[in-house]
Amino acid sequence: MIATAISSIISDLASKGDGDPEVITVEADEMSSLELGQTLEFSPLFVSSRVVVVKNPAWLGKGSRQSRKINESLKVLEDYFGREHPGQVLILTAPDNNTSNPIIKLLHKKAQVINPRPLSLPELEIWCKGELQRRGLNMEPAAVQRMVNSGQDMYYLLNLMDKLALLAGSKTVTVQAVEEQLDLRQEIKVFKLTDALLARNLRGALTAFYQLQEQGEHHLLLLHMITRQYFVLGQVISCQSAGMNRSMIASETGQKDFMIKKMVEKAPGFDPAKIRSGFEKLLAADVSFKSESKDPQIIMEALLVEMCS
Repeated sequence: MIATAISSIISDLASKGDGDPEVITVEADEMSSLELGQTLEFSPLFVSSRVVVVKNPAWLGKGSRQSRKINESLKVLEDYFGREHPGQVLILTAPDNNTSNPIIKLLHKKAQVINPRPLSLPELEIWCKGELQRRGLNMEPAAVQRMVNSGQDMYYLLNLMDKLALLAGSKTVTVQAVEEQLDLRQEIKVFKLTDALLARNLRGALTAFYQLQEQGEHHLLLLHMITRQYFVLGQVISCQSAGMNRSMIASETGQKDFMIKKMVEKAPGFDPAKIRSGFEKLLAADVSFKSESKDPQIIMEALLVEMCS
């Protein structure tokens, strides 16, 4: 729904101007506040209109760890809203409307806040049929229903349609073809990625990462989950060295039994030096995400290779 709302805004701007606007998608988490401010500067000398899309920046969320970034970004946006920007539209997206965030409070005062509601199943079916028609893709009614009832979000379904269009060509897409390409959300958990890493299964880790990325999972969330799993593994190894059994470890760490069981099984493949090395690699990736302009996918791929080596 967010992508649809953005497309609608861009189309509306194009209809009011002299053609399609320039569209810039910004990875704000990879930018300093100075770079963000410079990016938002716009001169209509070269293009008549421009849309700047900032997708899910961490500073629109919660957490004291982001307080400095929130304050810096708040100053940039206060300055931005204090001046006129004819021909430019700024779009910021966030998974939640966190009203305790000072930037969200500013946006409620200075900008239009849109909360797209999820489509009902009948509405989703109409949307799917429209997207299929736009791609010239023929699909059996039962196959359309399988997509609609898959529980996947619209971004995932668009990618799925693009895949099926390439595979099917002029043929009609069957239910079986959809099943072969469809990954159920509940089967694509972050735990598939972390489990593969703990098993040093590079192929499995990369496969899970690409699936999660395709579903739109943010790289910082993935890094957080991997770090958390390593932290729990370190706790279990430390407790084992103190002679604790599984029940005692669960009581000491506050982790559920299934998690303790999994970590006990993985522990023989790790020692304190390997755990320390893993944390160093995770820290290096975190620093790269927040201080360098590298593609997040490349950073994650390099991290997975290092963690599995």
